[in-house]
Amino acid sequence: MARKPSSNDCVELSRLIGKGAESLVFLGTILGKRVVVKVRVSKPYRNPLFDEEFRRSRTRIEAKVMLDLRRNGVNVPFLYFFDTKNYVIVMEYVDGVKMIDVINTLDDPAIKKYAEKLGMQVGRMHSLEIYHGDLTLGNVLLTRDDKLYLIDFGLAGYSKDVEEYAIDLHLLRRNLNAVIPEKSELFFKSFLKGYEKSFEK
Repeated sequence: MARKPSSNDCVELSRLIGKGAESLVFLGTILGKRVVVKVRVSKPYRNPLFDEEFRRSRTRIEAKVMLDLRRNGVNVPFLYFFDTKNYVIVMEYVDGVKMIDVINTLDDPAIKKYAEKLGMQVGRMHSLEIYHGDLTLGNVLLTRDDKLYLIDFGLAGYSKDVEEYAIDLHLLRRNLNAVIPEKSELFFKSFLKGYEKSFEK
């Protein structure tokens, strides 16, 4: 179970591995174990008081989403701890490649297999009344043991509104059309097959 950090925690940052609109992502170590450290950064155009509350709230929501998904069988990185005062999340380093970087190397059977796996993960997530907010192949990791992990829940949240889930699917479909236009339908049909198996609503 994730916990809030204590003064005994010591995370050593090694290098920047990602930069988003709202955060910086670092590779680091803690007690000899590789971790990913996400730091939500300040934005100068926002009112300072709103900026603090926004970053604090988004850090808390992201951590809670990851915990709830992990507890309920969705493949997401293990959350080690989070710090709402410093807007930091420390999570498991998942050794894998982004689906967007390998999708063009896959044959049709592999595309169908991974698309269905992804559909089952997303269907389970939506059954928990959680939406991702940025569901693209860039936020899906494929590991060496053939598992798919969902990552980057910076825009995720809770909602009973099926429109939020539909937006996730729309974002994925647009991403597929841009990345693998000739295989987009093949992927999406297999994705829906898996989605229908796990979405309980």
